[in-house]
Amino acid sequence: MEDYLQYKTFRIIESITEEKMDELVMEFNSTQGIDKFNCVGQKVSFIYNPYEISKKELVEKLAILGLTIRLSNRKTFRQTLTKMADDNNKSFGRKRLDCCGLSD
Repeated sequence: MEDYLQYKTFRIIESITEEKMDELVMEFNSTQGIDKFNCVGQKVSFIYNPYEISKKELVEKLAILGLTIRLSNRKTFRQTLTKMADDNNKSFGRKRLDCCGLSD
């Protein structure tokens, strides 16, 4: 079952007060599907089972508690593109892609 656990960190726009931190701890420690919850600075991290609670539900719960999530920035986008390029290099090498040769 632990193989299904996923890790997700959200960046929060507002600074998180002690009172808000207590609310978060009470809410997420009692939520089914969340294995671990951590809040450091303006980042909220979860280890969760996506079959019991979705990423969308996590975002909705944060919104209900009055927290706004910072959308991904260019750095995250670049990291994603770099990872895709590395994965393609591992799969196909640096040779030119040829649709006729892909099925070989």
